[in-house]
Parts: sequence; C-alpha cells; structure tokens
Amino acid sequence: MQKINLAGVDLNLLVVFDALMAERNVTRAASRVGLTQPAASHALARLRALFKDKLFIRTPKGMTPTPLAVEVSGSIRSVLAQVETVLTPGREFDPAESDRTFTIGLSDYAAFVLLPGLIERFEDRAPNVRLIVRNTSHALGLSMIESGEIELIVGNFPEPPRHMSEDLLFQEEFATAAREDHPDLDDGFDVDTYLRLRHLHVSLKGEPQGYLDNIIRSQGLQRNIVVTVGHFLIAPFMVQTTDLIATEPMRILEPVAKLLNIKILKPPIDIPPFNVTQIWHNRHDADQGHAWLRSMVQETSLAL
Repeated sequence: MQKINLAGVDLNLLVVFDALMAERNVTRAASRVGLTQPAASHALARLRALFKDKLFIRTPKGMTPTPLAVEVSGSIRSVLAQVETVLTPGREFDPAESDRTFTIGLSDYAAFVLLPGLIERFEDRAPNVRLIVRNTSHALGLSMIESGEIELIVGNFPEPPRHMSEDLLFQEEFATAAREDHPDLDDGFDVDTYLRLRHLHVSLKGEPQGYLDNIIRSQGLQRNIVVTVGHFLIAPFMVQTTDLIATEPMRILEPVAKLLNIKILKPPIDIPPFNVTQIWHNRHDADQGHAWLRSMVQETSLAL
C-alpha cells in the first residue's frame, strides 16, 4: 500500500468532509465551518483529488455520499474528535460560555416528549450553545451514529454494538385514545370491543402491522386496523374527529388529551412498555461537552 505524505495534506479538508457528511449541502457545510461557498466547493474538489473519488454526488435530495464517503466517514469523525481532545487537554467545558454546536438525532416521539424541556435547560444554562436536531428512527439511529452524522440519538433503538454506549432514560407505557363522545364506548372497554373497533396504526415505513400487533398476535388475537399513518403526532388529531381509536405512547397522548377533548383508556390487552434510551459512540467518552449534553438529556427525562 502506498503511503501518503501527511505533510502535504491539509487536514482542514477533513473538517469540510465532516461538515458535508452532516449537512449534505455545500452552502450549509460552508456556513457550519466558517467558509464561503466557493471555498467549500474548492475544498470538495481537493478532497475528491485526495481520495480519487467523487465522494458526494449532487441529487435532488442534496449531496449524496458515495459508498467510499460512507465507509470513511466514521473514521474521519473519530479522528477529528481525537484531535479536538488532544488540543484541549484539561480544559473544562463551561456551558455558560460555550458557543458549541451539538447535532443530535431524535425520533418524532422523542422530539415531542423531550425537546421542549431540553431547550429550556439550554436557554437557562448554555444560552450560546446551538442545537441541530435531525430526524431519526429505530432503523436508522445506529447507522447515523456510526457515520458521525450525529453525536447522540434518543428514542427506541436496537441494542448498540460494543463501541457505543447506552443510557436508559425511562420506560414508556401504551394507552388508547378515543374521542370523548365515542358511541361504542358507553358500555365499557373490554378485549372484544377493543379488537372490533376501527384502529389507527402508526408506522414510519407504512407497514400495515407493527410492535403492538406482534404482541396481540402472540395472544392469538388481531385488531381491526383501517388507517395507517407515518407519524405519532397526527394520531390524536385524527382520533378527535373520527370513530377511530389509537393505541400510542402515553406521553404522546396525555399532553393533548384535554386540548383535543379525547379520553385516554387503559388497553384491555397487556402491552409491555418500551425503553427510551440515549446512545453515543465511545469516541465521545472523553469529551466534557458531550458528557454535559448527555446529562441535560438525562435530567430532562427525569423531570417528565
């Protein structure tokens, strides 16, 4: 393998690469690292020459990374994090004085539940710290951490690999929502009624059945799903004006129940809670700022 003379490589190019990987847009990447758009474009050209690869292809969805860019992105993010740690030995992170930008990934559920309280803490304790929130999901979260696109994910995810760490924030219960004057709930809410009523189902991928249906099926039962939508937050509003019922996370339904005149019922079927966690790459373990960020997420979750 041919060695590269590092003396001839501008390591600032890696900073531009990392910004492009995060933003998928040359103008936003330039702003992120304090460059002009032409300067960022010139840096991209030099990166392409260095790697002998296009790295980012312009598409209608933005600058899409090539397979090589995806492959090296995690290593580049790790290198930059280590360089930052080396250059700031013993320096304390002071949230009150810092102007750092954190990039985190939240599911729509986690954003709804945690983001207001988290922003309140930022405003109170770190008024100059900026936060970029990217949408993530059960399926995408770990890969977004791996690529370095985000620093932290919060939500419900598979068990992370050994080079990532995880904190359990809380467990979330399920509840069933129906409009206050639902005509079929006057005589109680038993299993037969639950299965017979028309259900609204939430699936980010549009799948006709999900976690809840697997549980119901394991008990030899099946519910009557008539509408599937892609976002948790739309469910209470659809329940408000229809005869649909929706079984969703309690912390989604409770804040809007009185506002929308819907009632919350305990499902007549035993549904185990799910874990809400925060996950990060171990490369951030020595980063005091990242530790502060995690503590703010943890504190916000404890206040729920």
